[in-house]
Amino acid sequence: MASNLNSEFNYRYQVIGSTPWEKIKTLQGFLVGRKRAAVLEECAELKYRAKLEELEHLRSIPAANHLILNLRAEILELESHLDDQKHAFELNRKEIKILEKLMSELYTEVEPTRLKHEDGTPYTDDEMFEANANYEFTVTIGREIQAEIIANGRPSPAKLLNAMSNPQTLESLKLIGIVPKETFLLAEKDIVLSIENNAI
Repeated sequence: MASNLNSEFNYRYQVIGSTPWEKIKTLQGFLVGRKRAAVLEECAELKYRAKLEELEHLRSIPAANHLILNLRAEILELESHLDDQKHAFELNRKEIKILEKLMSELYTEVEPTRLKHEDGTPYTDDEMFEANANYEFTVTIGREIQAEIIANGRPSPAKLLNAMSNPQTLESLKLIGIVPKETFLLAEKDIVLSIENNAI
């Protein structure tokens, strides 16, 4: 039998996104896919009806027997999975409801944070996804470093280097105590200056 692509639990807790805006972005992608799949329900029904009418037409002509037999075989094959297909479309409709419900909850949470342009028009969702990218990166990398500290007692150099790629992320991690407050971000000018001093 058909099974859910994802459960409400998966959509709520396991989708990509450490922040509500990023989760909306991910869930929108799932919702588009589920809605496209829903359209296929009508397509499947139309194709089935077309096969039945084609068979009726071939019998009325009458057509060559091998054409009728081939079409009957196609119809039997199609009918063999109609129940499973029906169940899959039912599950798909349920998933659409789950996604719409979760997205409604998330929009309620994020609307107060929606930015506005200088002319007062609100940012579109796509603009908010971009505006949120820095925050999403910081929260995600912070959680990954925290997980490494819990598991290994310290973060990996690779993860710290990743965090250091964004000065705002490094500052945030210093503020919450994951990175020592006295840490400063080594810049290219510091290295060049050091090389010049050594050369002298």
